[in-house]
Amino acid sequence: MRPIKQDHSLKAVLTAVLGNAFVTALKFAGWMVSLSPSMLAESIHSMADTLNQVLLFVGIRHGEGKPTSLYPFGKGRARYIWNLVSAMGIFFVGFGFTTYHGLSTFIEAHPNDHVSEGLIPLGVLAISALIEGYTLWVAFHAVNNARGERTLWDYIKNGDDPTGVAVLLEDGIAVLGVITAFIGYYLSKQLNSPYPDAICSIIIGCLLGVMAVMLAVSNGRILMGMSASADVESAIREWLDAYPSVERVVSLKTAVLAPGSLRVAMEIEFHGGILISREQIERDSERIRDGEDPSYILFETAERMVRVVGREINKLESALTEEFPQVHLVDLEVN
Repeated sequence: MRPIKQDHSLKAVLTAVLGNAFVTALKFAGWMVSLSPSMLAESIHSMADTLNQVLLFVGIRHGEGKPTSLYPFGKGRARYIWNLVSAMGIFFVGFGFTTYHGLSTFIEAHPNDHVSEGLIPLGVLAISALIEGYTLWVAFHAVNNARGERTLWDYIKNGDDPTGVAVLLEDGIAVLGVITAFIGYYLSKQLNSPYPDAICSIIIGCLLGVMAVMLAVSNGRILMGMSASADVESAIREWLDAYPSVERVVSLKTAVLAPGSLRVAMEIEFHGGILISREQIERDSERIRDGEDPSYILFETAERMVRVVGREINKLESALTEEFPQVHLVDLEVN
């Protein structure tokens, strides 16, 4: 197997970890000053993002493991397992705790409850928006570089690197969460009512829940053996159909091994007339007519054809991986 292409997600993950770790501390400080439910929701949100992006980093490093006797195809899918664990963490910690706290605050709130009037939480949210906006910009550029000619939405739905998509979604919802918390705290302050803040806390929790489900689905489909896109499969089939020695493609299947890494399994029929050397057959016929043992000559012919087919398979596999660099493993069966 050849090495996997450069990982576009690594910089986005590291930037997000550092940015969210700082923002988490900042938001918790703002919550301790204001006791705002939406500020607490955002604090838990950023903490969950930080921990989950650490898991994404672990997944990237784990997935770089080389093929071994225990893992002959490498560990490229390890990142999808860690991504799935990350999605579960977002769901149970981010969505579960944040939504529960928001609902509890809303149910237990009274119109006359004291509402914090300090400006520190608003300043904290403004700084958080700048930092998380920068991490979102880094994540967007990473995904934009990785998607190639595909549309952004198609890559988010069907791409082979949910790690980059996870960072993009987490940072995007982080920015949206900051705006939501800002609106909730500001409205509660202006209306002198705890309800807008509590409602915004619930909204932030629901955003986290939607994102967690999206990430779980996108990683689960790859772990189940998702194929390459229809365009990639069509391009591979067309290339094989045009290959000189291939008479017919009986079947073609693909599976994602890792970001930018595909496994291709195909069954083909070769053109016998192209592989057979007519000159050699004529020489063998002449030897038989000259009285040599036909059995020995036929044995030589059969042995030679096995070597010819083997060399043609190696040649075809080499040409295929050169034409399609994302193909790292080829299973070829001659029909």
